[in-house]
Amino acid sequence: MAIGMAVLFAVSAWSARADEQAVMKQKEKSYSGIIARVDAKEKTVKLKGMLFTRTFNIADNCEFSIGDKKDATLDDLRAGQKVDVQYKDASGVLVANRFTQQELSYSGTVQTIDRNAHTLKLSRSGLHRTFEIAADCRVVLRDDRSGSLEDVKVGHLVTVVYELPGGSPTARAIEQTSATYVGTLDAIDASARTVKAKHFVGDRKFSLADHCKIVVNGKSDGKLSDLRLGQKLVLSYDEIDGVNVVNRIAQAEEATKSEMSEAEKQGERAQK
Repeated sequence: MAIGMAVLFAVSAWSARADEQAVMKQKEKSYSGIIARVDAKEKTVKLKGMLFTRTFNIADNCEFSIGDKKDATLDDLRAGQKVDVQYKDASGVLVANRFTQQELSYSGTVQTIDRNAHTLKLSRSGLHRTFEIAADCRVVLRDDRSGSLEDVKVGHLVTVVYELPGGSPTARAIEQTSATYVGTLDAIDASARTVKAKHFVGDRKFSLADHCKIVVNGKSDGKLSDLRLGQKLVLSYDEIDGVNVVNRIAQAEEATKSEMSEAEKQGERAQK
């Protein structure tokens, strides 16, 4: 009899724990939004979603996945980041146990860049978008090398990783990863939209992307007819399965010393 009661009690306790775990599991939810405010002292984060703003309390064992940073903490959250939060609703109290950052990115052609005002305007498919440039904005070049704003030129095809503090798009990283080639214009085929440029003893053919910008007198609205055989050019391109797809062509005299130097280095590496 005593054994039977003990077994019954154990089964009842196990069943109660199972019911409790099932209830807790049902309360696990997710929510996405832009961080409006982080209060490290009170351990709360306010998130603005599509329709509502919600405040989450940070669980003691809360996990944070922020970019590629290992061992991220609450201190790595800031206003403007877009995040997914996993949380439990304890009778109206929202307790967050995991934050995962969602990277916001936008690709387009540099229309204007104002290094003094810290603004960058991109164009894509006839539309324009302007970003503020954060003071600590990173510039990422080909092969994951670090660059500076001087490496970002009108006409470059770039990808901007941004956040939305106060709803204002703010660039945290600018990726300009095209290869660079310096050569003398050797041939133009307007119907095929190709150009050939010669560097030392060899030449290379480039096919113009639909969005390719030709920079003339600092403006990116040039045409193939503005180019002249024998001109020294700087071409930004991506190699796609053996085809050199160029997205920017500029006269060498309009390029900076750092841009020319990098182009020469890339040319030397390509010859080795």
